[in-house]
Amino acid sequence: MRCRLSLEKRFKEGRFVFKKLLSLLLVSCLVLFSMVTAPVSYAAPAADEAEIENAIAGAVRYLQKEMLAPDYEGVLDWAILGFYAAGKDVEILSRKREAQIKNGEMISEFKNTDYQRTILAALAAGKKPDEYGGRKLVAKVKASQMVSGKFADSVNGTGERLVNAHIWGIISLYAAGEDIPNADKALQWLVEHQNTDGGFGIDTEIQGSDVDITAMAIIAMACLGQDDRYPPVQRALAYLKKQQNDDGSFGAWGTPAAESCAQVVQALVMLGLDPAGDEWSKGGGNPVTGMLKYRLKDGSFSHGSELLPNDMATVQALLALTDYYTGQSIYSRLRLAQRPVVNNLPAGSETDTMTKAVRMKPVID
Repeated sequence: MRCRLSLEKRFKEGRFVFKKLLSLLLVSCLVLFSMVTAPVSYAAPAADEAEIENAIAGAVRYLQKEMLAPDYEGVLDWAILGFYAAGKDVEILSRKREAQIKNGEMISEFKNTDYQRTILAALAAGKKPDEYGGRKLVAKVKASQMVSGKFADSVNGTGERLVNAHIWGIISLYAAGEDIPNADKALQWLVEHQNTDGGFGIDTEIQGSDVDITAMAIIAMACLGQDDRYPPVQRALAYLKKQQNDDGSFGAWGTPAAESCAQVVQALVMLGLDPAGDEWSKGGGNPVTGMLKYRLKDGSFSHGSELLPNDMATVQALLALTDYYTGQSIYSRLRLAQRPVVNNLPAGSETDTMTKAVRMKPVID
């Protein structure tokens, strides 16, 4: 009970910090991000604080071992973001990532999502995205926006099919502290491609909704200032509810997956909703406990029932766990760190102190 109350207190305090900062920024006529004000309930069964802390620490250890290996040549951006979220040093991983970029690895002009996730890595590393690896990442993503408001599939401004390229264009620019260009059109394009069941799919030319993309779309709509009172967000949440498995987990076509649980947790935290609360509990579980079922002894997470270590599942679980543990979305934390108005706060003021805590306090020691 003490651990559950502690988690509830941390979640509420995290949201309180952001609400105070939001008020300050609104007074200054700067839109930082939207938050909901409904109270959070932690009545549902979920992992206790110690289990969450151990899962975060284990995921970090596993990813350090894998990705700091000299022969590792995979995607590093999500791990950099995860380490930052957990309050861990990212300098070595960031240097490796910049070397990749300079060699043209894991970044392509034909894939806007490469640029978008690299923006997140640069921000997590405390670097300027328009200088990271010698690329103007933010400028490229901004320039890729089409007349329709969509962020194109490629950074050269072509391609209207990929919904995820649009979603991550919004999220990456939001995290960078940027005003989303043509925000109304960007939101309109996204809403117009919401399926009749309330969900979103990855490709506008392929019918069918997907749990992961729907959760990402919710985050994007929140980045554009919408909350759970906005009808398209409500429809997306209703879709997710219908897709929830009997044990409270999420997956694809009824098959539970760690990544799907992780995306739902991140979307709910972004809206200020409790992923382990009564509303999102089913059959004695919820998205958090559903995700933790795939935690392995070495600290990694499996994608699903195959119970084999999976780097992407592990880093997505790490991001979701840190969001849940702090009660703050990593994308909002990054945005807060970029806003220049924060630097003008009186030194030692209450808000200045809270901001430093959000920026600097490790999730785990």
